[in-house]
Amino acid sequence: MNLFAGLSTLDPAYASDQSAVWMCGQLYNGLLEFDSTLQLQPALCRQWAIADDRVTYTFHLRTDVWFHKSPLFAQDSTRKMVASDFVYSFTRICDPAVAAKGFWIFNGKVAGVDAYRSGQSDHVAGFEAPDDSTFIIHLQSPFAPFPNLLAMAYASVVPHEVVDQYGKDFRSHPIGTGPFRFKSWTENVSLILLKNENYFEFDQGNRLPYLDAVHVRFIRERLSEFVELCQGRLDFVNNIDKSTKDEVFEVNGQIKQSYRERFAFQSAPQLNTEFIGILVDTTLPALKGHPLADLRVRQALNYGIDRAALVAYVLNGNGAPATSGMIPAGMPGFNADSVPGYDYNPDKAAQLLSDAGFPGGRGMPRLVLNSVPAYQAPMEFVQKSWERLGLNVAIDNMDGPTLREKASKGELNLWRAGWIADYPDGENYLGLFSSTQIPPNGPNRMRYSNAAYDSLFVQAQSESNDSIRFLHYRAMERLMLADAPVVPLYYDRIMRVVAPTISGLSTNATNMLYLKRVRKTR
Repeated sequence: MNLFAGLSTLDPAYASDQSAVWMCGQLYNGLLEFDSTLQLQPALCRQWAIADDRVTYTFHLRTDVWFHKSPLFAQDSTRKMVASDFVYSFTRICDPAVAAKGFWIFNGKVAGVDAYRSGQSDHVAGFEAPDDSTFIIHLQSPFAPFPNLLAMAYASVVPHEVVDQYGKDFRSHPIGTGPFRFKSWTENVSLILLKNENYFEFDQGNRLPYLDAVHVRFIRERLSEFVELCQGRLDFVNNIDKSTKDEVFEVNGQIKQSYRERFAFQSAPQLNTEFIGILVDTTLPALKGHPLADLRVRQALNYGIDRAALVAYVLNGNGAPATSGMIPAGMPGFNADSVPGYDYNPDKAAQLLSDAGFPGGRGMPRLVLNSVPAYQAPMEFVQKSWERLGLNVAIDNMDGPTLREKASKGELNLWRAGWIADYPDGENYLGLFSSTQIPPNGPNRMRYSNAAYDSLFVQAQSESNDSIRFLHYRAMERLMLADAPVVPLYYDRIMRVVAPTISGLSTNATNMLYLKRVRKTR
């Protein structure tokens, strides 16, 4: 397989990008994991229970799990995983000296984290191992989505013997409990993983995984990657790039017959919403006196885009119009009819602009839409859509880190953005609009603040009944959409092209990579 974006780490504490999450998913396990329908399933635990207080989680661990072999272990070159390994692994994520990117999954949620980080305690009180097969987590207060966080790569178990030996170099000397074990990594050239002969999972009586090895390459050019697939040197490609989509798709978005005969195409909703952020904090210089401070202008921008045409003609149908808010299709609780979003209504957009004092766009200063080069085509579609309303729109491309930094500082008032869910709960999207998440405290770069929204957000976080929590989510989206701090564009889709020699490759809407049940015919 190929990792187009490269690979930065094999340490789950730092696994913040797709490549790292994918590879850590082969090397490690956590307490829980998601199945293909995004339902939580036991992984390293046999079962778990949530106490009536909704802050105490008890996990009864498997007793047949062994770490990959390492000379740093005892005489058998390995040892069993025990509950204290989770205490160690999770405490490590909370250690300021480690500076783990995954710290946020416990920050503000687990009891004792603040005392540990400030040096008032030498341990995190919320992590407890009363015996080798029981692990307990105590939260500060109820947080309904919390189990989802434990299925993320960050929450993988690691052995203290190996981490303590290698320190930060553990990211290139990984030892876990996963279906594959580490063999070698030559940066930007190849990564080789071998079958874990002692893996604990079975499939119909057969010990997993089925593959003997995984050979990862780092081809950084999409066209070359696709050529390698066509020539049989790769077994699957994740996503179809603009450099190859015209070769694969008909104008109407259908896959060409010649490719349907040669490959299997896997397409499914992905928990990724593409949108345009709008600065709404009128105290900042970037918005003072700017027409975007007017709600009617922001609503007009929303009504002025034909999202269905964007998906059909720019994305070749590989997506879905974001006409029902920020929570994307594929998310548990998603209901396209429950949240009225913005349809395509150029007449209404024109009326709103006129009401705001800009009839036909006259008198409106030029809008600068900030983006990155990879999204040039959809941004040009947006640009032309708004120009049909009489607006003067310029696209200013920059690199991603610069764009995010400027937006976080409140220096941009209109920018392209995307949000891929870290876990399958609508809270992951709605947190983008909580006033507690305004930079530097979080990713609310729109600097949106609504007291009623914040109140519902707090209620939803502690609500254990999914149906009621989803009702809160929908009410929050209706409030937010009415204030228009964003222009939702489309919900992304996963597109994988798989060689005919491969079977058992599955995914879910989080675009996880599951290789333990994959078979390859010779």
